[in-house]
Amino acid sequence: MPEDRLVLELDEVLHESYGDAGVGVIYEKIEEYGEPEPGPSVLELGLPDAVVKALLKRGISRLYKFQYEVFEHVLSGRNVVISAGTGTGKTEAFFLPLLKKVAESAGPNPRALVLYPTKALARDQLKRFSEYMVFGATSVSVYDGDTPRSTRTRIASNPTTFIITNPDMLHVGLMYSPHVRRFARTAGTFVFDELHVYEGVLGSHIHNLFHRVKLYRGESPQVVASSATIGNPREFAEALFGESFVEVRGTPMRRGVAVHALVSAGFMSRWSIAASVARFLAERNLRFVVFVDSQQMAELLTSILRDKYGVKVMVHRAGLPADVRKKVESDLRDGELGGVVSTPTLELGLDIGTLDAVILVAPPPSYAKYLQRAGRAGRRRKGYVVTILGDDPIDSYYARNPDRFFSQDVPPSAVEPQNEEVARAHLVAFLLQHGRTREENLPPVWRSVVKELASEGLIRVAGNSVVPNYSEARKYLSLRESIRSPGQVVKIVSAESGEEIAEREMPRALLELYPGSVYLYMGKPYTTLELDLAHLRAAVGRVEEGLEYYTKPLYTVDVFDFRTLSERRTEVGVSLAYAHVELEVAVEGYVAIDIYGGTTLRYSHYAEPVTYRYPTKAVLAKFSEFPELGFEGMAEAYHAVEHSVISAARAVCGAGLGDMGGVSYPSGDMVFYDADIGGSGLAKLLYSRFEKAVEVAHSIVSRCDCEDGCPRCVYSPYCGNNNRYLSRTKASYVLHQTLGGRPPVREVPLAARYGEPRVSFNSIAQILLLPPLPAGF
Repeated sequence: MPEDRLVLELDEVLHESYGDAGVGVIYEKIEEYGEPEPGPSVLELGLPDAVVKALLKRGISRLYKFQYEVFEHVLSGRNVVISAGTGTGKTEAFFLPLLKKVAESAGPNPRALVLYPTKALARDQLKRFSEYMVFGATSVSVYDGDTPRSTRTRIASNPTTFIITNPDMLHVGLMYSPHVRRFARTAGTFVFDELHVYEGVLGSHIHNLFHRVKLYRGESPQVVASSATIGNPREFAEALFGESFVEVRGTPMRRGVAVHALVSAGFMSRWSIAASVARFLAERNLRFVVFVDSQQMAELLTSILRDKYGVKVMVHRAGLPADVRKKVESDLRDGELGGVVSTPTLELGLDIGTLDAVILVAPPPSYAKYLQRAGRAGRRRKGYVVTILGDDPIDSYYARNPDRFFSQDVPPSAVEPQNEEVARAHLVAFLLQHGRTREENLPPVWRSVVKELASEGLIRVAGNSVVPNYSEARKYLSLRESIRSPGQVVKIVSAESGEEIAEREMPRALLELYPGSVYLYMGKPYTTLELDLAHLRAAVGRVEEGLEYYTKPLYTVDVFDFRTLSERRTEVGVSLAYAHVELEVAVEGYVAIDIYGGTTLRYSHYAEPVTYRYPTKAVLAKFSEFPELGFEGMAEAYHAVEHSVISAARAVCGAGLGDMGGVSYPSGDMVFYDADIGGSGLAKLLYSRFEKAVEVAHSIVSRCDCEDGCPRCVYSPYCGNNNRYLSRTKASYVLHQTLGGRPPVREVPLAARYGEPRVSFNSIAQILLLPPLPAGF
């Protein structure tokens, strides 16, 4: 039974509301942490008197021990990566030594560039930095795309001591702005806060962007990086920036008391349970944020809470106008809203006031993200963190092993520096920024794309030199001014007005905007009338309100070519390779499914499939063959193994539902690939942690009590084969034999694959796959 009074009351309300549906609190953890280990008094640091007074006014009389370690490393000029819990003072840890540097030595401004992943967070932090601008030699400003031109001109002519900006501004400014180039050359220190955000493709961009900075300067500036939640701080920072770092870890937990509760959705929809929990909190005047991992689910749940339960909530997500997001943040901070339903946009440290509770509609993609989201509640008083466990393999795994949820390690953060698609954009950008360069001076991944870019007319090779084709290069980069994806973005256009209403990157766009698909925008349903991949454009039309079905694509994925980058034999006898692969996704039709009951309403097939081919990185795996199962039995077993390993990657690698896909063959060959063009680094992480993923996959399939497959073990709503040819029991047999010492595989993966591929693609439209809701909901 829960010990906390509020959690006990929640459990009783859920049991009363849902009877024998299996809904209720299944685990409670009370977390209480005091202050981190203390360090020296602020009077002993040699800071300017005005800064000391500002610290004392904020109630800071001494540093924590980890803050003082950072203080000394920054003053010594070392590259430092900081990992410490939410609200423990990471900002003061890196900012105070920079203030001391400014006070003790002269130099041109800016002395430091402080980069945040979003413009909103940069402006939020400006207020905090401004509190320390209390002596004559210091000043701070924000310089980004939202800064008025007159203000930018003033900053350019008289730079402030500290300039707060974002990576997108640095990317574009290095190409086109002499002012930004001067800032990049002058700043002795670059600060990258919220380091954990720079995973995946964004991390590949940061890696290349920082290399451009180093080439332009002729040296590396000092780098200070900071994150509340990261599993491998030093290794990740060194991979990201290509430099050596010292690591300082503070306490991983935030200060104060938090009560964590796992709630089983039983036989009900997790969305209905999340709505009930939010209503429960609202009725007790507790302010909350509900986190979801899909823009469309945020819209749907907001609508349910407002229309069905009368709870005053708003949605906060990417893609909304900046003024709308700011209004939501201020209304939550000022108490005008009872709560907000948010995508990961509120994971970061935006000032949204005091929150009492966080509701997670599903376990986040990684435990790092769990800690980040949980840290938003209870910063000044007791906080509550409620996680809904539904009907899928990983949720079921944690429902059976709730203690493992809270004892798990923060998985390593991953980046793929060798993303060729990202490298293309940054080589072209560097040439626009630099003009002419010698090919042998380029990093290897840039050299690998020179011939391809030259054949496309974007650059020219003249002897040993490489130069840009300026007009074509500028046109190419005008579509790549954001570094949030590797390119290939589909514009979504309203057929009625011709207005561009949204955009979606490939290849996800193909699996959400195929002809006939249902697409939700601002809570209103549309259908895709045309998908033009040649011009990266999708035309959508409005459909009637109250649409009671969603659509799911039927598709195949096949490997057309691969190039092995490394290979190894695992401890469990599976042969592995990490490879660059060429994939082709072919959408052959779609199925319409009833929202409320989950029943299939109809199948639609195209005369010709819609196809898209793209490069990425993948793990190639070869399992032993099991002839005793027969050909069909092996197809069923390996397809189920592939599903369970992809599910396991969520726990072992922190892979989100939109991050990885897979292909299996009846021969025992499997491909687990990064969904992002060029690769995100997750496949590389799975390659190194494959044994652990196999162990979790075995637990998923062996401990389920269904007959031979269900959503709690091997069925996936994201399966391109619509969950055909799957067997939990045969997968359990294969994994049991694999872990039990089956003779190791000697063949190279994909060398002799046979049979039709079975496919799962974990990035299929979360925004389209509306989960079944109870009748009448």
